[in-house]
Amino acid sequence: MYTATSNNTTILSGWRKKLVFSIIWLGVFKKLLVTFKRPTLIFKAINHIREFRNKHSIYKTFPKIAVVDRRVFFNCNVNGWPSNYFYRSMLIESRKGLEMPISNLENIKMVQIAFTKKCPLNCEHCFEGPVLNKKDTLTLEQHKQIVKKLQDAGVSMIEFGGGDPMTRINDLVEILNSARKTADFWVYTSGFNFTEENARRLKKAGLTGVSIGLDHYLSEKHNAFRRNQKAFDWALEAAKNAKNAKLVITATICVTKEFCSMENLFNYVKFAQTIGASFVQILEPRAAGNYEGKDVLLNSQQIQIMKDFFIDVNTNPVHADLPIVDYPGYFQRKNKCAGAGNHYLYIDTDGYINSCPFCRNKKTFFLDENHEESIESLKTEGCDLPNI
Repeated sequence: MYTATSNNTTILSGWRKKLVFSIIWLGVFKKLLVTFKRPTLIFKAINHIREFRNKHSIYKTFPKIAVVDRRVFFNCNVNGWPSNYFYRSMLIESRKGLEMPISNLENIKMVQIAFTKKCPLNCEHCFEGPVLNKKDTLTLEQHKQIVKKLQDAGVSMIEFGGGDPMTRINDLVEILNSARKTADFWVYTSGFNFTEENARRLKKAGLTGVSIGLDHYLSEKHNAFRRNQKAFDWALEAAKNAKNAKLVITATICVTKEFCSMENLFNYVKFAQTIGASFVQILEPRAAGNYEGKDVLLNSQQIQIMKDFFIDVNTNPVHADLPIVDYPGYFQRKNKCAGAGNHYLYIDTDGYINSCPFCRNKKTFFLDENHEESIESLKTEGCDLPNI
């Protein structure tokens, strides 16, 4: 059992975590009781939810959870609890398990919107490299319509990326203020312009968390990767301001061949702890954007290092106080692509549906009526990683 508090986050494990999950499961049962009423349907739905959880967790459970601003989070890409919309994905899975009709858009659990092409950086790995700092084509009103359409379908996890959304801070605040409080909203940023005032404005407007791109625990290495001598200071200042505003913090890193070692990974997650991060998201480099045509993919030995680190840091009681690590590649190899219209969608800077930021298989404009056909088409085009 362990309770660790670091800055604005508390990490729970052991019996305290189990107690919280017991309360959450009680809430799930009440929702199912109200929705389906019949015991046979309720228990069939519970079994399907458990199957879904087992596919997307370690050893059929979440070993650690984070508590920030009186809300519980067990993944940086999943809604926090309590909230009315926390149970949405479980109810959707229940309906699937009971073979009830669900639209393709209803089935989406998370959408990342490329909010702008503008960015003060041109990072080594940027997947938006080819369009970076070109003219934005989507209007503020269109962005509001995109968010409204997602919320009308019940999508409850909406993330703003780019470019860097903080280059359009006033528009971002206006969108959040106009959105209904039926979703968790996150921002992906380098830390640029994430001032104390802007952090508080975003929190007040309804922002849940911030994912800060931090690609090394050493300032000179991060600045070289981000191609800007101010980048490391921006990231640390953003983390400090996010912490003070009681936002959930994720430190996101692209783990390159040069970085990939057990020592570096543990040094990184310990550093993330010092800046108040509840989560660390480790991503594999992909041959897209600025990396297109380059030999950047991790080899089998490096992928095994990532897997071993992911399991150890999340399940070993010795590391119970460290931030929770999210490794999408682990589950992509285990369950196949979660993007491509299965659970996740990417809307690019021009408003078109894509499988993910790396798989640019542009379909229809999201505000068009034929999004259902586009999402269905994406399901056959997921980018499965080799299971090594």
